[in-house]
Amino acid sequence: MAYQDMDAETAAQSKALARKKAKRKRARKVIFRVFLVFGILLSAVVGFMVGKVKHKSDKALDAINYDTNKKLEQVDLSKYKLAADTQVVNVLLVGADKNLDEQDAKGAERRSDSMMIATLDIKHSKLKLTSLMRDMYVAIPGYGNQKLNAAYSRGGISLLYETIAQNFGIRMDGYAEVNFDAFVNVIDKIGGVEANLTKSESENLNSTNYIKRKKYRNTKVGKQILNGYQALGYCRIRHGKRQANGRYPGVYTASGKGDDFGRVERQRLVIQALITKVKKLSPMQLLDLAAEVLPSVTTDISQDEIYSYLVTVATMGATKLHQFSLPKDGTYSNQTIGGQSVLVPDIARNKAALKKFIFNS
Repeated sequence: MAYQDMDAETAAQSKALARKKAKRKRARKVIFRVFLVFGILLSAVVGFMVGKVKHKSDKALDAINYDTNKKLEQVDLSKYKLAADTQVVNVLLVGADKNLDEQDAKGAERRSDSMMIATLDIKHSKLKLTSLMRDMYVAIPGYGNQKLNAAYSRGGISLLYETIAQNFGIRMDGYAEVNFDAFVNVIDKIGGVEANLTKSESENLNSTNYIKRKKYRNTKVGKQILNGYQALGYCRIRHGKRQANGRYPGVYTASGKGDDFGRVERQRLVIQALITKVKKLSPMQLLDLAAEVLPSVTTDISQDEIYSYLVTVATMGATKLHQFSLPKDGTYSNQTIGGQSVLVPDIARNKAALKKFIFNS
C-alpha cells in the first residue's frame, strides 16, 4: 500500500473518530440537560415537601401546651446527689387518670394513673422506658411515707419530680403530661393496636367500667385489635370486680403478672405496639397524628429541643423499646400499712438498679 493511501485511510479514520466523539459529546449534553431538568424538578418537589413538612410540624408543635414557667427548673434539688449524663435524656411521663372534662370538674381529685421515665440513650443508641409502680411506699418530701402516686395528687409534677429525685437519685431533663383523651385519640387514629388478652383480662374488661363506652365491652381471649377505649381500659386493669366477700379477684397477663405489676406491663406492651404501628407511617401521616395528639400534651421541653430529639431518634434508627420497672423483682416486700396494700422497696438496691438500666453503668 502506498504511503498516500495510508494517509488517506488514516485521515478517514480520524474523521470518523471525530464524528463519534462529537456525537457522544452531544449525547452527554442531552443526558446532562435531562438530568439537570430532572434534578431541578426533584429539588423543587423535595423543597416543597420539606417546606410543607416543616410548616405542618411547626403547626403541630405549636399546639402543645408549653410550660413556660419551667416547673422542674424551679424545684430545689441542691440537697440531692443526682445521676445525669449529657448523652442521656430522661423525660418524666405522667398519664392523668381523668380526662379533660373530669379534670376541669370542681373538686375532682387529679391522680397519676401511670408514671414512667422515657430515656433517649444517645450514647448507646437505645430507647428505654421505666415504669414506676404507683403503690411503691416511698418518702414524699413534706408528707412522710406514702404511695408514690400521692406525690402527684398532693403537689403535681413538681412534687413527683422531687420525690423521684430523693428516692432514686435521677435527674430529669423535662416532663410531659398526657391526659386520657389524647391516648384514646391516638390509638383510634392509627387504627387500633394489637394485644393478646388472657381469659381473666377479657372477662374483666367486659364486666367492669374499665372500658368507658359499654358498646366496646366485647373483647375476646387471644390476639385482637383494640380501639382507643379498649386499649385504655386494658392499660388501667389492676384487679377484678370486688366480690361480696370484699375480695378482688386477680387479673393476670400472659406472663402471669397481676395487680400493679400487670398494669404496668400492659402499659408497656401497648406503648410498644403503638411504636410498631407508628414507625410504618409516612412523615405526613405522622404530622397528622401529632396534630391530633399534641393539644392534649403539657410539657416544659422547648420546641427546638423536641426537634432535636426527633432528629436524634430518626438518625439512631432505634425502634426497639428496652423496658424496666421499679421496684425491681426481689427488691421489695408486700405489706399492709394504714389499711393499704403497698410495695415497700429496698431504696438502695432499686436506686442502683435504675441507674444501671438508664446509664448502662
